[in-house]
Amino acid sequence: MVSASALLVLTSSIHVHGLFNALLAPLYAGSTVEFMPKFSVRGIWQRWRESYPQDQTKADDAVTVFTGVPTMYTRLIQGFEAMDPALQTASATAARQLRLMMCGSSALPLPVMQQWEAITGHVLLERYGMTEFVMAISNPLEGKRKGGTVGNPLPGVQAKIIAEDGSCDNVEVGELCIKSPSLFKEYWKLPEVTKQSFIDGGFFKTGDAARVDEDGYYVILGRTNADIMKVGGYKLSALEIEAVLLEHPTISECCVLGLPDKDYGEAVCAIIIPDSEIKRKREEELKPALTLEELSTWAKEKLAPYKIPTRLLLWESLPRNAMGKVNKKELKKQLADQV
Repeated sequence: MVSASALLVLTSSIHVHGLFNALLAPLYAGSTVEFMPKFSVRGIWQRWRESYPQDQTKADDAVTVFTGVPTMYTRLIQGFEAMDPALQTASATAARQLRLMMCGSSALPLPVMQQWEAITGHVLLERYGMTEFVMAISNPLEGKRKGGTVGNPLPGVQAKIIAEDGSCDNVEVGELCIKSPSLFKEYWKLPEVTKQSFIDGGFFKTGDAARVDEDGYYVILGRTNADIMKVGGYKLSALEIEAVLLEHPTISECCVLGLPDKDYGEAVCAIIIPDSEIKRKREEELKPALTLEELSTWAKEKLAPYKIPTRLLLWESLPRNAMGKVNKKELKKQLADQV
């Protein structure tokens, strides 16, 4: 059975976001799922324009729902900014006609979410899930979607945050634990790993650090072993610092991680991918695209002193896997060996 709605799927089908949210659920609901051979910024914008021509008609095979990972939205924004004004108008108008746009697989930086809303009018729907329990927490389809958060537990799901010692009383930041009707039973032939992954009450330890904001929305701070840095006694979220750095006009992409430091335990290191046009102009002036001093001066107005990067690396690109994620754990290891 095929319904009137169509879904454009671009994420890998081996991940919960791609397999369950973008493929199986729409098929179960009777939707048409459209695949592209590979991710194409030009192809996606063109597909939306074909779906909603400027004469206000809607194509019979119009795409109505789109889902992607944060890196895709970053690339789509860059592609949009490179268009001439007339094509921008047609593209933005077409994108606004879609019923829903979602983002998953990794945390969506708030500046990217805000830029996308400014262009398309869509407040991206963010959720939180894992292979072990599929989806557990979500911003609402109808209601307030709060940037920088993944929303509230879905019906039937219980969530709590525990400290390193296992306590869960008055914990501001800790490991997120989930109990859900869809929670898996065990890891295949790995009884010890299974045992270590659960706490009393049947809650699964996700390995993600989180906190709950003033509105009760859950904020994912990153993987406890890769995104949480211990700097001079402070526990810092790399994802929160990345979101701020992305507001800098020179920074197109960035990755923040902690590197070994003899005085502070770890030092905040920022790997920056500069905006190509700004980089070109600075090179003509025989200057680097961005210096640590310039970044520090700018960041003083936006970050606490202990969160400001003390090391800066300028790269051409970030190493990403098929899901668009940077393997910070491996990257930290490689860079630590060079320190």
